[in-house]
Amino acid sequence: MNSPALTILGAGYVGAALWRRFPAAIATRRHPAPQMLHFDLTEATSWSNIPCKGRHVVWTFPAEPLAQVQAYHDTCLKEAASLIVLGSTSAYQLDDETGTPWLAEDAPIDANLARVQGEEWLRSRGATVLRLAGLFGPGREPAGWLQRGRIKDGAKLVNLIHVDDVVATIAALLARPRPGVTINVTNGEPLSWRELATRLRQRGELPADWQLPASIPGCFGKRIAIHRLREMLPNHHFQQP
Repeated sequence: MNSPALTILGAGYVGAALWRRFPAAIATRRHPAPQMLHFDLTEATSWSNIPCKGRHVVWTFPAEPLAQVQAYHDTCLKEAASLIVLGSTSAYQLDDETGTPWLAEDAPIDANLARVQGEEWLRSRGATVLRLAGLFGPGREPAGWLQRGRIKDGAKLVNLIHVDDVVATIAALLARPRPGVTINVTNGEPLSWRELATRLRQRGELPADWQLPASIPGCFGKRIAIHRLREMLPNHHFQQP
């Protein structure tokens, strides 16, 4: 596709990968960085630095607090060509923690979360919200998380998405915007941390005798459904950890 008129709000892990895909884009950081513009949602004086009118805008950081989200949108984003907001599958609220239901985009969300309030308000104004699963890719390897002891329950389910697959999803939406829609973005194959650890041991990415802690009773996690994503990217192969 031709390079879109693109503004990336927040060149963190996903934003930087998106910028590498579209190097002509305008990218921002809260702190000074080469070839990036200064932008901080909490500093209204920085808002005018960022061109958005007639451009596609990708918002990569938590959309909170709501009052500033609303003020920035009404001041700067109303005339954007499209707006994509990166959210999280942590928005989904499970009433029954003993089950592992498949959660599509119409599943209940936790409206008490500040970022969810911001995401939903922006969606009501035409933004596309991408609910991302756990990100992995260069510099974010699941084997490292396990070895550092970040995972406490081997039976808990995990949903993951490679950063390159997130970029592919955003690229598709830049070509064909879907305003006001929520899309789950994960590889579609939830698995337990114990299953993932077994896979990593077999590949030599974890020591052969490495073990996870004992499971926590009643802690199962979520299964995130991606029917909408597969419809949008019918021939895309999602990477597995």
